[in-house]
Amino acid sequence: MLADRLGVQWGVPVVVENRPGGTGTVGSEYVARSAPDGYTVLFAFTSVIQAPALLPKVPYDIERDFQAVSLVARTPIMLVVRADSPFRTLTDFVNAAKGGAVLSYGTFGNGSSYHIYGETFKRAANIELIHVPYKGEALALTDLLGGQIHSSFGSVGLTSPHIRAGKVRALGVVAPARSPALPDVPTFTEQGYPKLDVVGWFGVLVPAATPRAVVEKLSTDINRVMAREDVAAPLRDSGIEPVGTTPERYTEVLRTDTAKWRQLIQEAGIRAD
Repeated sequence: MLADRLGVQWGVPVVVENRPGGTGTVGSEYVARSAPDGYTVLFAFTSVIQAPALLPKVPYDIERDFQAVSLVARTPIMLVVRADSPFRTLTDFVNAAKGGAVLSYGTFGNGSSYHIYGETFKRAANIELIHVPYKGEALALTDLLGGQIHSSFGSVGLTSPHIRAGKVRALGVVAPARSPALPDVPTFTEQGYPKLDVVGWFGVLVPAATPRAVVEKLSTDINRVMAREDVAAPLRDSGIEPVGTTPERYTEVLRTDTAKWRQLIQEAGIRAD
């Protein structure tokens, strides 16, 4: 969506090139080593700052090799259970685990944000939960609906249609504030788990030596796109919060969130496969 609108705005094609692998490090390294001319940018997500704490070695340094352009969107995450579950609140869920119930939670993989959330929640609540990793959050939600697991972390965009359809119930949202898409669902922080407030995001980075004028041009144009209602409305409907920031603000987010994720990952003892 962003690439299409920028292409129209600039009058030239903007090509999306997926380079998966290495918990996102393959694509990140490619951009870090690219010419710093503004023609190759990284559409990053949170793993770009999680990877250094999850992997023995990564081929880039987020501060040395990149310049921040703009934070683009945030992605609040929810812990959900089936609608016919006996757990109506997060407290119900915790009390059942403390009472001896063997409970599980699904995620989209070892070392994922959802896995980090689950292990952080376990430690904070002083309970045991079985982690069940999947190759995608949709697969975890499918098994939750089928009764194979007791709970699952999932994006607001994926889970909210099932919440509205009465198939699943949200126990808490991982975010600093409640999601506008589901304002009745309390945050983990509101329910006594303040460490579960760091939310995933998407943002744009460029190689470190990119001229400042180019960085500011990219940031301005990206912000212009994200402010468009035909872009923001469908994102909000899918549970994604459009943002758009200055390079300075995104730099601040990178530094703050890097420290938060590192602490959570180290405390939970998580390593990526």
